[in-house]
Amino acid sequence: MKKKIFLLILLTAFFALCLIAGCSEKTGQADYGGEEQIPTPEIPGARVTEAPVATEQPEEPTPVETPEVTAPVETQMPEAPVKEVAQPLTLSKFFAQQWEWDDEILLALSEYNAVTLLGDDTQKFPALAEALEQRKNMVVRSMGDEFDNLLAFAKEELDLLDADSFVTKESTLDVQIRRADSVAVSYLSDSFLVYGNINDRSLGGTTYDTATGEPLMLTDVIKDMSKIPEIVKKELTSHTWTGDFISATAVEDYFRDTLEDDIAWTLDYNGVTFYFGNWDLADIGRNGRLAATVSFAEYPELFNEKYMVVPDAYIVELPLKHPFYTDLDGDGNLEELDVTPVLHESGLFYEAFDIYTDTDAQYYHAEFSADNAHRTGGYHPYYIKTADGNHYLYVFAEGSELASNDMELRVIDITGGGFKEVGDMHIAPGYIPVDSSYTLTNPDNMMLENFELMEEPASYRVGGDGMPVRK
Repeated sequence: MKKKIFLLILLTAFFALCLIAGCSEKTGQADYGGEEQIPTPEIPGARVTEAPVATEQPEEPTPVETPEVTAPVETQMPEAPVKEVAQPLTLSKFFAQQWEWDDEILLALSEYNAVTLLGDDTQKFPALAEALEQRKNMVVRSMGDEFDNLLAFAKEELDLLDADSFVTKESTLDVQIRRADSVAVSYLSDSFLVYGNINDRSLGGTTYDTATGEPLMLTDVIKDMSKIPEIVKKELTSHTWTGDFISATAVEDYFRDTLEDDIAWTLDYNGVTFYFGNWDLADIGRNGRLAATVSFAEYPELFNEKYMVVPDAYIVELPLKHPFYTDLDGDGNLEELDVTPVLHESGLFYEAFDIYTDTDAQYYHAEFSADNAHRTGGYHPYYIKTADGNHYLYVFAEGSELASNDMELRVIDITGGGFKEVGDMHIAPGYIPVDSSYTLTNPDNMMLENFELMEEPASYRVGGDGMPVRK
């Protein structure tokens, strides 16, 4: 009996130990992340079934908004600014004369010209074409009235004087184009008047906006006039003329006291040029020979930017015996250029002309006869700047009153301010019936009439040596 009880106690203890072992298995730590698993001890003859282990379900990933994919933008380098360049215009000159004789005495003479727009440019700029035509008609009327006054005065004087003492009464007006392009047109009116022993030469400028055809005031071009007197004074005394002013404040007084409409000026390719008559600033002789250019290059802040846009190449018609300023040697400063006719001792024609530049104060004498010594006849000088930076002087010598009839051309290279004769041609600005001719404004398109070839007006360009070459 005691033996059975002992065996029962022994079996109870064995099962208790098994239970303790099973509990300790469930509370052990695993060597990997998550809940620890304790291996179940193997019991001989027993079938062990592992309890299912709950596996943690991964969280559903939060949807990520996919950015819209666009094609890569091609980065372009900014283009270099395109230089704005004006285009030359095609103009013509209308010529007219009036005269009257009393037997062998020439009582009165009137010679004049006017500028008009020509060709396709009349369609491109109709307002300018109309303005120039109206101006031409005004010149015709005013010069006609002037001739009538001269003739009446001449007849009265001839009744009081003998023929040897009588002086022909003259009224002349020569228009010289200083600028003609798609931005602006500006020309100088060079007039000469002989009333008995009273001689008077005057210069005046007329300037138009090409697009609108409206006349331009000086203050339309120059934004700040306050600095102009000081600059003009400096320019006047830094070239050929170094004389005395009528007073220490003569230049300042002139610009203060002169109405804007009465100031003589032109808009050139390199700036604005002012013209002064005798006693405007100084006693400089009977006809007056003072001019000063305020340049775009040196004073850009003073100007309306619109009118500083110019062609790369251009032609400027020059007045005789009057200074013209341009940069001949490329140093950024303006040099003076003068063309002065030399009258034959008979007084009937010109036999030569002199050229002066203040580049090392150089003079040049050219023997070149011009049969007509009238104020608007004789020589017609043109300054030419080419796109490659060369400078030439074209001087046409005429043999009659009409500027388009029977001319010869002398070409002189003035690049750098020196003088090199290039050659001669029997050629002139092309004649346009009736009493008109082409103007010279564009070195790449000069309408010339070659008398040696007996040809109609044709297009020429300035060649590599400066001579005209037919295109």
